[in-house]
Amino acid sequence: MNSLDRKLLRDLWQLRGQVIAIALVVACGIASFVLARSAYSSLRLIQDTYYNRYHFAQVFASLKRAPESLKSQIGAIPGIAQTQTRIVVDVTFDLLGLKEPIRK
Repeated sequence: MNSLDRKLLRDLWQLRGQVIAIALVVACGIASFVLARSAYSSLRLIQDTYYNRYHFAQVFASLKRAPESLKSQIGAIPGIAQTQTRIVVDVTFDLLGLKEPIRK
């Protein structure tokens, strides 16, 4: 052990409170990163499992007007397992007891 190593150890011993505080802050940062990363991985796994189990769409497409015959053409595209068409319309509900109408 040379003199610089001894000096380093002596300085670290004198600043042990600060060194411990810095080590704890770094450890908390690493723990927070690991926690966030594992939560993200878990949520992605749950989402993928849900999508596969309930045949949830990976892609949605909205059109203003399209003929129903377009459904079979879209279904013929490679990689498309299932197609579904529907009509979506905005409506306003007037309910008793509410001052404002409900828009859905």
